[in-house]
Amino acid sequence: MKKTIFMMLMAAGTFATSCSDFLDRMPLTEPNNETYLSTENQVRSYINGMYIALPSNTQYGIGVRGEDKNSDNILSEKYDTRLNGEYTAFSGSTEWSIGYQNLRDINYFFNYYVIDEADENDNIRSLKGEAHFIRAYWHFYLLKRFGNIPIMDSFWDGNATVEGLQIEQKPRNEVAKFILSDLEQAKNLLHSRSVYSGLRINKEAAMVLAMNVALYEGSWEKYHANDAFAPETNESQYFFEQVITWGDELFKAGIELNTKDNDPFGAQSGADAFANLFNKQDYSKVPEVLFWRKYSVAEGVYHSVTTLLASGVVDSDGAAGLSQSLVDNYLNADGTFINPNDAKYKDFNETFKNRDPRLTETVMSTGHKFRSATVTRPMCVKEYQTGESDEIKKSNSEILSPYLTGDGNARNITGYHTALGVDTTYTNSSFWDTGLPIIRYSEALLDYAEAAEELDLCTDDVLNKTIKVLRERAGVTYIKPSEMGKDPNFSDFGYEISANLQEIRRERRSELALQGFRFDDLMRWGAHKLIVNKRGKGAYLGEDGVLYKSFNTSVQETADALKRVLIDNNKWMDPLQALLPNGYQFNPGRDYLLPISPDELALNKKLKQNPGWE
Repeated sequence: MKKTIFMMLMAAGTFATSCSDFLDRMPLTEPNNETYLSTENQVRSYINGMYIALPSNTQYGIGVRGEDKNSDNILSEKYDTRLNGEYTAFSGSTEWSIGYQNLRDINYFFNYYVIDEADENDNIRSLKGEAHFIRAYWHFYLLKRFGNIPIMDSFWDGNATVEGLQIEQKPRNEVAKFILSDLEQAKNLLHSRSVYSGLRINKEAAMVLAMNVALYEGSWEKYHANDAFAPETNESQYFFEQVITWGDELFKAGIELNTKDNDPFGAQSGADAFANLFNKQDYSKVPEVLFWRKYSVAEGVYHSVTTLLASGVVDSDGAAGLSQSLVDNYLNADGTFINPNDAKYKDFNETFKNRDPRLTETVMSTGHKFRSATVTRPMCVKEYQTGESDEIKKSNSEILSPYLTGDGNARNITGYHTALGVDTTYTNSSFWDTGLPIIRYSEALLDYAEAAEELDLCTDDVLNKTIKVLRERAGVTYIKPSEMGKDPNFSDFGYEISANLQEIRRERRSELALQGFRFDDLMRWGAHKLIVNKRGKGAYLGEDGVLYKSFNTSVQETADALKRVLIDNNKWMDPLQALLPNGYQFNPGRDYLLPISPDELALNKKLKQNPGWE
């Protein structure tokens, strides 16, 4: 395993942001002759270059931890304009360009690959499998954003002429089937995770991506069956069945969740085992993390996410905070529902007591450590006392409240900071080394349970090997959904869902929070009722609550800053009330898909615009 190769894979590249047409971009490397991709080293070098555009932690941003501001998990003063219906006809141009630029690059590989099948070894075949995975990945990227798209299954017109690129869109379910076929080829060619310890695309990761694709398309076709975004033929059952087929095969691989019993970092609890999936440098010995990106300060490949999270930043673009809705999603540790209307939750600290441990590992609470370059301190929310005794001074010195006052992007607007990914053990020299999981086995368990329920096949056995093991890993008592019944305070999607599906969706939000899944879930579930005319709330900030009392309001500057915090009539933080007085104005007849840019429509006359953007 050559370090130079993996340093290329670790490069913290970000997605391209150019709005220019993808035809203007040259391939990663132009061949000087027809034998350019004729050796294993040449093939590996080219594929390594394609890793740069895959998910990464950026050098100067919050990365994937801040993506959920495009959903109901994060509230930000730099709110998501798509959620507010502010996109224009050109708003999808960047995403279209990103997707097809990367597809052109990977199809360039297939076009110039000249190694005879008889000369291929297992490593070369696995690299070809990586190429199929990458092509599937970028088609999925485009499918989620645009629906019907042209399938780029070849290098298209090598000279990039307008005439050679008059290609029709394929129906979205055909696109999904093409993606699954690419992933089938990938699976049959790829090494297993164990060969490169998850640092390269692998067989198991391809299977999870296939399950994600099939679940996305199946649920999209079911929950958009009666709107403008429905395909002509509803094949939701087929795609749900594909999730089960892929899952049954994946289960045979014998992958285990990271638990306190097998955690290589010495977890003392389920909470530790879960947290360790996001705050460590090296996941090579964590089989649940199927595919991940490594960083190394020593090698000059690093990011700022660890430092930003530890300083309280939720969104690197501006003041933000996690939502009360996300906090309310988590069960009690004994597996029972919470009643978010209970007066005890006006107490910031009570909010976190005896809850699903993933809540306290996702959302910063009293006892969880912030950290800085010189000192590590735990958050501590308790009443500030007046007086000069040593005891009072000591007590007051321990207080470290959410950053509701002050300026900049570390200012919190809900009372809830991000805890997920905050590492409290690194030395100063390792601030930016935290690894980034890209695909986890837990995604497959959640996909499988959801597809089984949609097919009316979600037996106790299915729940036991999916939802039950996830909850028990975290330290939550598992109770059958059929025994619990429906939670009257659970999210109202605008349509009836079963008790099983309610708990599967709850589990998905709890397990995958702040990992970039929530927006896609809301879109495929047709969940605009959770968005339209909603803007989200934060913690209780009444003067009778401990959160308010934890600030020294005898200091005029602090008192004035607290008065500027926006609250509703019941004293719960309502930070976006001035920015979004009527809540998000998401247009359910238009905003589920992005518009195809007028520039692209002018270039390719066979393209048809998405609904609502005509």
